[in-house]
Amino acid sequence: MVMSTRSMMSASRRCEVGQPICHWGNQCRLMTSRTDNNPGRRFWGCADYGVRRGCAFFEWYDPQVCERSKIVICRLLKRLRKEEEEN
Repeated sequence: MVMSTRSMMSASRRCEVGQPICHWGNQCRLMTSRTDNNPGRRFWGCADYGVRRGCAFFEWYDPQVCERSKIVICRLLKRLRKEEEEN
């Protein structure tokens, strides 16, 4: 697993199973990106990640995917969303 920045490396700790600890001392959760730039890419985030005034801890879990994979994953996600809307 690669740290995104040196500051993240020094600011975070890891629990015994490799799960990062955020800047506030909370265990991070493994989440999945749903953006077009990083579709399906997993990342570690604080349980409060994305919450207003929440912890901003963020660390990629997966390596970056190639452009072709991004296109394929985006198409699959769009198809899935369309099917979910129809049902």
